[in-house]
Amino acid sequence: MKSIFNMQALEEFRKLHKLQPFRIKQILLEIFKNSVIDFNEMSNLPKELRTELTQEFEIVPLKIDKIIETDDTTKFSLLTANWEIVESVIMYHQHDWSWETRLNRLTLCVSTQVWCPVWCSFCVTWKLWFKRNLSYEEIIWQLILANNHIQKKLGKKPDNTWRQIRNVVFMWMWEPLLNYENTKKSIEKMLDQWWFSLSKRHITISTSWIIPWIQKLMDDGIEVGLAVSLHAPNQELRQSLMPIANKYKLDDLMDILKKYIRITDNRIFYEYIMINWITDSPNLAQELVKLLRWQNCHVNLIPYNQNPAIDYKESSERNIMKFKDILERGWLTVTKRQSLGREWKWACWQLGYEKLETI
Repeated sequence: MKSIFNMQALEEFRKLHKLQPFRIKQILLEIFKNSVIDFNEMSNLPKELRTELTQEFEIVPLKIDKIIETDDTTKFSLLTANWEIVESVIMYHQHDWSWETRLNRLTLCVSTQVWCPVWCSFCVTWKLWFKRNLSYEEIIWQLILANNHIQKKLGKKPDNTWRQIRNVVFMWMWEPLLNYENTKKSIEKMLDQWWFSLSKRHITISTSWIIPWIQKLMDDGIEVGLAVSLHAPNQELRQSLMPIANKYKLDDLMDILKKYIRITDNRIFYEYIMINWITDSPNLAQELVKLLRWQNCHVNLIPYNQNPAIDYKESSERNIMKFKDILERGWLTVTKRQSLGREWKWACWQLGYEKLETI
């Protein structure tokens, strides 16, 4: 079976069957704009054409293993052709109006790898060992599946248009910059008007700071958002938490990010983990102010999502707010981030725990 993502094969199919070019646009519109995942559901195509497409092309590179939902998240567990597990999560962000709570936006966290090659001490995902990079088709499919699910779950908006994912974050299984070419190609498709037409302001790459590939982002003009997993304001603590820091030093990271801000005019988002007695002291907050002062940046303080497989504890609310206050008095913009899905072990640094339990 040929992949529907293969534009050359699709064009050859068009010529062989003497189809008008608009038919290809119809097919692409149905899949990438309307999130239809079955040729037989494309009612604007002749029945014979739907049958021929079903016989020759495959839309789905990943099979659904299971879908688990809470009030604010949907987690997809997906199987590759080799029976490897890939996961992605939709987050439903609510906004409190004066008279009611409404769904404000939808964010999808996508995976770019099967498990993780970055051995962060606070994260369970790497314990399952890295398997391989995902293809760009496998990355894109996560977005199509999410939009298809949202349409069935939530229906249309009051203006009669379909609800869709607005924000995509490359962060789930992880590290996206170590799968650079497929990450880049999937972003290009997400921005393409014939595919998803997302805004570059609504796509974010979350990285543990692979410096050469941050430079490559600039060289290739990929000006999407950048979220850097900082987690410590000094080299010693950083490398004790994230071994990759032994290779990519903090000073070098700051240099490349200042360049990134200058060239792209984008704000950098720094992710900072709040682990009790390890990353949450007032002295570390002062160090963070000194490190980031005068940068065009935003700091996300993320309470550690505890996991039975790792002996770290979440910072107390008191320590988090004290840490936040020091940063704000140092003129940094700061948000204490809400963790969605943590009770089900699919928040940041928890992904894969259910799989680990079975090993």
